[in-house]
Amino acid sequence: MDFAAVAGVNYFLKRRRRHRRLLLVSLSASVAGLVLILTVKNYLVYRLISHFLLNTGMIFLCFGWRGRRRFLEDWAVSYLLVVVMGGMLEWVQENGLLPRSFFLRFAAVSLTGYGILFYLMQRKETGNHIFPAVLKKDARCLAVQAYWDSGNRLRDPYTGRGVSILSRAKAETFFDPQKDLVRYVPYRSLGETDGLLPVTDVDVLILTDAKGEYRVEKIAIGIANEGLLEDKGYDLILHASLL
Repeated sequence: MDFAAVAGVNYFLKRRRRHRRLLLVSLSASVAGLVLILTVKNYLVYRLISHFLLNTGMIFLCFGWRGRRRFLEDWAVSYLLVVVMGGMLEWVQENGLLPRSFFLRFAAVSLTGYGILFYLMQRKETGNHIFPAVLKKDARCLAVQAYWDSGNRLRDPYTGRGVSILSRAKAETFFDPQKDLVRYVPYRSLGETDGLLPVTDVDVLILTDAKGEYRVEKIAIGIANEGLLEDKGYDLILHASLL
């Protein structure tokens, strides 16, 4: 389980340490833990040494010291994986679920634990970049959830403005094909080698973040292909220059 924990840290936090190093350190920590069990009779002392000295040392030897914040991240993620996998493994064993083989149960629990952590980290990564926003054009208003994407560098070659991308479902409720002029901008970043993105302008974009509310006028809005932004948790991909 020690190796599963440090391997999870290495993968989820992109530490890029060699697996051979992680395996050797985690095996050494497991052997040291076994020695502690056999030699330390006081359970409280054993727990203190195991959690605050042995496991902390294992994290340090695996990933080194790159500042307090990074070290605490490594330590916290490793403990989260251990708690999740350990609790799930105990529950599976008590309820007689999955094959009786310990290794098969451990593999199933590890994959589930990794999946849970992957989901939580993805939510954290995207959640920090999602903001309530309002698009305004003439007398029309549209409230959306906007995702700031540092990789969105698409610009309108006709106006030079950065292009934010709105889901087709939202665009159909907001834009009027009889009134709103549409131009087509070439792109290569939305799942096609070469394509043309329909783009129109809105009068104002109002964004709200932790610092307050601010307005950006004359925004170019591209209309995404059907299905591209549905079920994403956001409706609008902001251009990188907007934040």
